[in-house]
Amino acid sequence: MQFIKILFWVLLLVATFIFWWTNEARASLDMVAAVIEARVSTFVVGAFLLGFLPTWLLLRGSKWRLQRRIKTLEDAARPVVPPPSAPSRAPTPTPTAEPAPAVSSVDGDKVTGL
Repeated sequence: MQFIKILFWVLLLVATFIFWWTNEARASLDMVAAVIEARVSTFVVGAFLLGFLPTWLLLRGSKWRLQRRIKTLEDAARPVVPPPSAPSRAPTPTPTAEPAPAVSSVDGDKVTGL
């Protein structure tokens, strides 16, 4: 998807450059303080950018705000897991092996360690 976006913007840029390069007609724009003389295509591209950039910036700002809101909601919905307890530093006593008690059989003989 990223490749298609890049391809679109490159093709748009190339088409804009070709449009600007082939139109050599000149025009003048009379401002209050100055007169600007340039190619007609420069005025067309400038008017496009004057309309496009504020809209694009508004879109990016809205997208950024919504992504922050989604992240906040996801963090709030995530279950709280208590931190793992630290292992105790006191040594644990090792169980001592005691001999098994003698078990007597019915005959009276002693059987050890079952």
